[in-house]
Amino acid sequence: MSESPRRRRNFAVPGRWGSGTLQATIVVCVAVGLSACGGIPDAGPVNSGPSFGEQPSSETIFNPIGPAQDATQRSILEGFIAAFTGTQGDYGVARQFLSSSFKKEWNPRTSVLIRSGAPVVTSVDDSTMEYAFTTSAQLDEFGAYTSAALATQRLTFTLVQEKGQWRISQAPDGIVLAESTFLTIFAKHALYFYDLSLQHLVPDQRWFPGGTTATRIVTSLLAGPPDWLKGAVVSQIPDGTQLSQGTTVTVEGTLAQVDLTTAAAAANARQRQLMQLQISESLSTVPGIGSVELSVAGSVLAIDPIGPDAPVATPSVDSRPLVLADGKFGYVAGDAITEIAGLSEKMAVLNPSAATLGALGTAAAARAKDGVYVVRTGQIPVKKVDSRAGLIAPSLDQYGYVWSVPRVTPNAMEAFDFNGTAFPVTMALPVDSQIVSFAISRDNARIAILLQTQLGARLVVAAIVRDAAQGFVPTSVGRPVMDIGLDESAAIGVTWVDAYSVATLTEQDGVDFVTNLEIGGQQTSLGRPTSSVAIVGGNGRSGLRVLGEDHLLQAPRGSSWQKTSIKAEMIATQR
Repeated sequence: MSESPRRRRNFAVPGRWGSGTLQATIVVCVAVGLSACGGIPDAGPVNSGPSFGEQPSSETIFNPIGPAQDATQRSILEGFIAAFTGTQGDYGVARQFLSSSFKKEWNPRTSVLIRSGAPVVTSVDDSTMEYAFTTSAQLDEFGAYTSAALATQRLTFTLVQEKGQWRISQAPDGIVLAESTFLTIFAKHALYFYDLSLQHLVPDQRWFPGGTTATRIVTSLLAGPPDWLKGAVVSQIPDGTQLSQGTTVTVEGTLAQVDLTTAAAAANARQRQLMQLQISESLSTVPGIGSVELSVAGSVLAIDPIGPDAPVATPSVDSRPLVLADGKFGYVAGDAITEIAGLSEKMAVLNPSAATLGALGTAAAARAKDGVYVVRTGQIPVKKVDSRAGLIAPSLDQYGYVWSVPRVTPNAMEAFDFNGTAFPVTMALPVDSQIVSFAISRDNARIAILLQTQLGARLVVAAIVRDAAQGFVPTSVGRPVMDIGLDESAAIGVTWVDAYSVATLTEQDGVDFVTNLEIGGQQTSLGRPTSSVAIVGGNGRSGLRVLGEDHLLQAPRGSSWQKTSIKAEMIATQR
């Protein structure tokens, strides 16, 4: 559960139970492959233009105009930037504005700067112009989206005359797009990998332009997991597999045909099933694709249906809130509480202030006054696994490890097995921060951590590195894919909304805020509940619940939050 004593902006002393606003930088480092986009700094390979046999993923196609005869320097620069909307022919129209020696040197695919507001063009000298604008976000060469505080960018361009016509001889790599244009040309797609147990699909969100989307997705997928997810996920596509030379993903009717190199033939029968599922799920958001056919060097692979034991991408939980109310622990609907056989009675006696129920409903991690316990069904007694002082709400993963950490020592996270054996989980969180809340994703591969720092709340999302040979014991938390400062807000809680996003509950100046943050995407305000002490996820945004200081549960209704009739002492997280 995401629960904590509420805090004001005073960092050192806890106040009423805690909450806040959001201004963030979402840094998402994603895997290699054919880059989805262009950008401004950094180098990278120049990729080929649109492929044959594949339809654009968007009906909107821009056809920019090349340079006019005897155009001024300003017109050449503005025309060049306007041509960034045309990806056809590897930005062929934009290259018409470049000098003959610079045409092949310019790389538009290193990143995309997303512009907010109107740009300003000025002349620096007789051959130099400056293009200034405010960025609201950017995309790196791997399709990673970064939403940032507004910042001014100043790009410098050098022009020369060729045959009496002005052309650009020096320009930063990459492109600039207005936000509305970016959202028209680019779309987000999740690449899928597997958790180490091969029971869950783990998404890695990227942004790709229309026109060659399916080919770009498959090429990126074949490059393997991104650096930030290594140690947490695996691919079931054999190493070295590529698209067959000179081929693209073609779509006939609704069938996507993916022809792979001979390395793919090394996959056994089960791997082929998982490989097809991995590619199919990754292509599922491309318009027009309904199914996927895999072939090796032109020969269609025989792949049996994967069956009911297929890994899941979006595991769901019981839609009813799980609470402790009136001395009972269970699922609540109306005035009725449905208890969990063999578990609820033990939980009621323990009277925890926070809890997480395991996926099978047979075990729970709970925080009581004197420590963190594991509670199991049957005749197994309740067992205290962590007696350290100042513990925050614990979590329980699918592999049977209870995660627990004291608030004032964020790098002292430990995972306990059901016998109470502790396994340190190495993390590199700021030592001058306090850990207020954390939540493990239902695929068990990622963790969201909400900190309180001197500057305000801070959200960190990273992968969980595990030792597959030792019962999937967690060993460390990897380099963050998101590390977001939330201004001067006070942290209350964090929870997973779904496989692609987390929600934070923060408070500033007496007002609570819930914000949805996509992993590798944009952030969205989810409204302002009344003063709250905890937030838990359900099945998507509509399944979010917050517990108010008045002990009433609140549920999202449009852009606002509505109090329910459910009153509880504690609301638990469901795995």
